[in-house]
Amino acid sequence: MSDPFEPIGGGKTPKQPAREFNAIVPVPSDVPTRPKNHPRLGKPTQSWTYRDASGLVLGYVHRFDPPEGKQFRPQVLFRPKAGGQLQWRWESWPTPRPLYGLDRLAAKPDAPVVLTEGEKSADAVDRLLVDHAAVTSPNGSKSAGKADWKALTGRHVTIWPDADEAGLAYAMAAERLLKRIGAASVAIIDLPEGVVESWDASDAEKDGMDRAGALALLTSAGTPTGVRPSDGDAKSDDGRHSRNARRAPHRDTLMALTTFVDLWHSPNGDAFASFTVGNHREAWPVRSENFKRWLYARSYEETGIVPGGQAVEDTLRVLEARAINEGVEQEPFRRVGSRNGKLYIDLCDQGWRAIEIDSHDWRILERHDLPFIRSKGMRPLPEPYLGYSINELRSFVNITDDEDFCLLVAWIVAALRDRGPYPILVVNGEQGAGKSTFSRLLRELVDPNAAPIRTAPRDDRDLIVMAMNSHVLAFDNLSKVDVWLSDGLCRLATGGGYSTRMLHTDSDEMIFMAQRPIILNGIPSLTDRPDLADRTVNIRLKAIPENERRPEDDFWADWKDAYPRVLGALCTGLSAALRNIGHTKLDRSPRLADFAKWLTAAEPGLGWAPGEFMKVYSDNRRNVSDSAFEADAVAIAIRDMMASRIEPWEGTPTELLTTLDNHASDNAMKMRSWPATAQGLGNRVDRVAPLLRGQGLDFERTKSGKRIIRIFKRPI
Repeated sequence: MSDPFEPIGGGKTPKQPAREFNAIVPVPSDVPTRPKNHPRLGKPTQSWTYRDASGLVLGYVHRFDPPEGKQFRPQVLFRPKAGGQLQWRWESWPTPRPLYGLDRLAAKPDAPVVLTEGEKSADAVDRLLVDHAAVTSPNGSKSAGKADWKALTGRHVTIWPDADEAGLAYAMAAERLLKRIGAASVAIIDLPEGVVESWDASDAEKDGMDRAGALALLTSAGTPTGVRPSDGDAKSDDGRHSRNARRAPHRDTLMALTTFVDLWHSPNGDAFASFTVGNHREAWPVRSENFKRWLYARSYEETGIVPGGQAVEDTLRVLEARAINEGVEQEPFRRVGSRNGKLYIDLCDQGWRAIEIDSHDWRILERHDLPFIRSKGMRPLPEPYLGYSINELRSFVNITDDEDFCLLVAWIVAALRDRGPYPILVVNGEQGAGKSTFSRLLRELVDPNAAPIRTAPRDDRDLIVMAMNSHVLAFDNLSKVDVWLSDGLCRLATGGGYSTRMLHTDSDEMIFMAQRPIILNGIPSLTDRPDLADRTVNIRLKAIPENERRPEDDFWADWKDAYPRVLGALCTGLSAALRNIGHTKLDRSPRLADFAKWLTAAEPGLGWAPGEFMKVYSDNRRNVSDSAFEADAVAIAIRDMMASRIEPWEGTPTELLTTLDNHASDNAMKMRSWPATAQGLGNRVDRVAPLLRGQGLDFERTKSGKRIIRIFKRPI
């Protein structure tokens, strides 16, 4: 039976009734008229009525047979949580869901029970074995864990599975659940050889099986739960070998243990598994060591068997294929994510709790089904406190002025969002200014990690690996930013794709698309390249006098106390941003306009005056641009060339290179960055164009037989 929340075209949608409606069971006498036809599937071909122990109606399950194949839909009475009229909905009961056949159980309190997969089979057993009570759970083979099995406590149960892989998985899952609730005994029928795929009790009845045949089949059931042998020939309680109680292959046992695992994949085709551990849900890549360890532990817990490596590998291959081919597609969340207009932050604690932020407030979610994934180095955030000011952060950062503090908070509020573009935070300061401690504190406030600050990566592949395993990248004590690294950081900040050959393959391509908040710190200026400078927020730390320097133990102890309050203030700012973003408009859109708009929307929640952030941000961008201009020899030479000119300069790239040689210093022309060819100069002019505009210069290219560059003055 298909899941009731599965749309006709496949895939799953969120379980809305559990959040928005209350199921009304049993159905009252003044119930509104029940729709007889489904709005899309039409008239059902079969229907089953679910009743409680006293015979009162709990709801219905209907079968439909449209051209694309059979479909099952529950029909349950609900009332909106916010109040209103009763209404029949084509949706299932909230978990735990009632069994089909509760009235039969009550009518036969001492009868043995036969559990089937599906209402049609349960009805067939009820006709074949009148001295037994036949039951099933709603919503098919994958929903055993969502049923309320307590009615079978103390009963002797025999499971009649369907003759397919899903039937075996359902039987083994039900066996575990019945054991947990205290069934007197549980056994699984050993199906006859030669039956067709998906053969069940209904098919047996159609084939002419009578009561004697059904009883004979029940006697073939394997050893009850708790005494199943671990290997070799199975034995009965009196020591005799049982021909039919054979052990399933390890791979089949492992597949049965994954009945309650939700499989899904990312847009890039990576396979993931979400499953319940204790009172929370976890999500891991199917190929991860964490998921493998969970499989090993579950196998030993449920069967007493440690599966071999090949059985695990076979199971993972099947699960990976199902996740990619059959599972829903969704973007995995790493530390931050969003859904339905709300922001979520993973606390990364053992309970897998998360912060939920909406336009009204924020709260802690003790349980959720969000697709958060984790890497080995991720560490927990504290539970935030409500009602504090972001200004408490000021005493832990030795920045020079209020403007830099505003920019610092702005970077953090942007970094806690699920998407960019993100500005690159560049932290400068002389030796002893505490740049490493400052960067470590910021990383801990957004995305704590076992190695919070790191050296620069060696190549693109290292950079990709870091970005795949962290939300924030923090690089410590840089003396320069190489050209390849500058280009890579720009792509990560504003969004770009990386492509590389997958390991152990000749042609398969690994594609990585992401945006990441980035921190760089160093003594020299790190934003000499204009394209990098255009994406940065620069902050300068002041030197810490010896009489003001605190021991690190004291500093981090004080921070641990303030940490939850600062995080709570940031959550309040994020809530304000969500509340105001829809009607926030900028007078002008700078580079990283989405970042500027987001922070403008967050101003009320951070206690800032309207327009305060844009003023500070514009001043910072101007200073960064000026600094990058002074570091670029070509830009300076063009400025000097145009200083005494009134009319525009016009010529070919070759003529421009000759002209600039007359305005550049000898030291500038000896630099490796000085263009040696006309083509190199043409590319360089494109790169420094934003810097020249900041100095009141602009240029344009034309082509009429030969390439012409025209440089002219314009008002700043």
